[in-house]
Amino acid sequence: MLLLVVLVLLIVQGAIGEDQIPELEMSAIFEGNFSAKAFEKRSFEKISVSSQRTRKGSNRPNIVFLVVESTDGRSWTPGYQNYVVPIPNIRRLQENGTEFRRHYSNAPVCCPSRATFWSGRHASNIPHTHNGVDVGGAWNNFEGLPDNFTERLDQVMSRAGYSVKMSGKTDWSTGGHSENVYLNAWTMNVPFPYDVNRTGGWFDETICMENATITSDHEKERHPDWTTVKQTTQWIRDYDDKETPFFVYQGMNIVHPPYVTNEYWSEKIDRTRIEVPNWIPLMDLHPCDFQSSMLKGCTPSDKDSSWFYDMKRRREIRAVYYAMIAEFDAMVGEYVDVVRDSGFSNNTIFIVTSDHGDMYVLPQFINSFHYTNIVSQQQHRQMERQQFYKMVPYEASASVPMVVYDGRNPIPGGHVVSNVPTQLIDIFPSVLELGDVSKELWPEHLDGYSFVSLLSSKASSSSRPDFVVSQFHGDNIAMSWFLIVQRFQDTFLKLIVWGTGSEVPSMLYDLSKDPNETSNLIDHEEYTSIIEEMRHNLNSVVDVETVAKSVVTYEHTMLKNWINQTSNWREEIHKQGLRWDVSWNASSEASFKALESWIEEPTILPCRHALSWP
Repeated sequence: MLLLVVLVLLIVQGAIGEDQIPELEMSAIFEGNFSAKAFEKRSFEKISVSSQRTRKGSNRPNIVFLVVESTDGRSWTPGYQNYVVPIPNIRRLQENGTEFRRHYSNAPVCCPSRATFWSGRHASNIPHTHNGVDVGGAWNNFEGLPDNFTERLDQVMSRAGYSVKMSGKTDWSTGGHSENVYLNAWTMNVPFPYDVNRTGGWFDETICMENATITSDHEKERHPDWTTVKQTTQWIRDYDDKETPFFVYQGMNIVHPPYVTNEYWSEKIDRTRIEVPNWIPLMDLHPCDFQSSMLKGCTPSDKDSSWFYDMKRRREIRAVYYAMIAEFDAMVGEYVDVVRDSGFSNNTIFIVTSDHGDMYVLPQFINSFHYTNIVSQQQHRQMERQQFYKMVPYEASASVPMVVYDGRNPIPGGHVVSNVPTQLIDIFPSVLELGDVSKELWPEHLDGYSFVSLLSSKASSSSRPDFVVSQFHGDNIAMSWFLIVQRFQDTFLKLIVWGTGSEVPSMLYDLSKDPNETSNLIDHEEYTSIIEEMRHNLNSVVDVETVAKSVVTYEHTMLKNWINQTSNWREEIHKQGLRWDVSWNASSEASFKALESWIEEPTILPCRHALSWP
């Protein structure tokens, strides 16, 4: 009897054939029914991945790579500020995929960040020249991959046989910026005199506080990114190549400033849950925080600055930001739905992340378990050190979210990687491994490490280092900085080095106990040996002193070339309205003297507080 049953089963299977096996998708994620119970219900059913692969003609997965703008690493994480933000589609991916909670941008500003993950290299290892001058890496916001770079991730995937669809914000090469932007970057280390008490900052602007708008319309598809979303998802819908897998990328411009939303999305944000702590006075800030805030024009410019410290105003700006995150989530849903509707669900991998964070959206832990005491004691120090925007080494700027969902191997209930630090440059080797790209096609120079082994509850980190590194050198900050985040058993520590490490004291934070980086441990003797180890590991990736000095050399060369090539350069630079322009107007001769002196002898300028006029 048993033999007869087996024989019947074999005949039935042969009659149906592999191509005709009913497709039983991992539909929980795509129908919004994403509980573990839903998967248990299907555990007795035969789920055929090979049927879809054969129907689509490839054993390699399709890959959808989505990059959102300016999103803090904790903004998607349950228990932090995102309980304010409805993100059901990202949740669909998280609850059936892998969420990375110690993930970092390698250069937290648009173009350099993308240059790093498209090349798989640290910014300081990216060859680049600007107007014939060796940059030595992606230094400023306007520097990225050289035009002749041929080992971008999309290029390698194309050579590996993937059908590649690129859309939206790629931004991996030198951007089209104004002369004003260049000059601001090239004069970063010029010791211009200024008096914050008299001028209210380096320039009279309050853009950071005014850049939040709610329009009166009520359309779901508000942001211009929707046009590209519709075009790219239609491409997936029309895709009928049965022999070739696809690699689809879209870079979003949302959630980039200016912060703009409409009533449709604004109404989804519960403002009563948004915590906005008090700020301390500017003069009590760390010198680098002070100067960065000044450079970004995020300081009050008049004597009556009560509006600047208004809690309600800052809460509303944060609400607009959260509304933009909610709109991005809806865009993610369009991709998830088209993959389902097109029959690719069992053989498609989603990678969703951000290029960098934004300093105005750091989660507050006011209502969170054991963080309560920490925050209540240090509340006056929150709100991102009176910082806005990006480009600084703190968590809200440097950490980014990431979720990876593999339709071939869904994880009921989801999987969280919180004990291993990862970084954007890891995406390159991970995509190559997931796409089964021949090693012969891999670039010789890749700084990242594949995170594929981490995509399960049986994750192993033995093949990768226990630290990650980030850096930035350019406009809108006080000076070059480098950071390393390293795991020590169950503790994550962050070391921040400013300049060469000698101009300004470094910083050390225990991210496990002090996630908002309020207590600098750099002078605590018990961390001496740990700091030495972290400095060693940091320098094994990037030669801090050499790179910091080369940035100044680059700035000096470019500024000197501009002066030599510009007639009436004194008048011309004055017209640019640079960030020190208010002080310039107050004492132009002193400013010219400082500039000319620096041209003769360029140095790294330490972070500064208020200075007196000569």
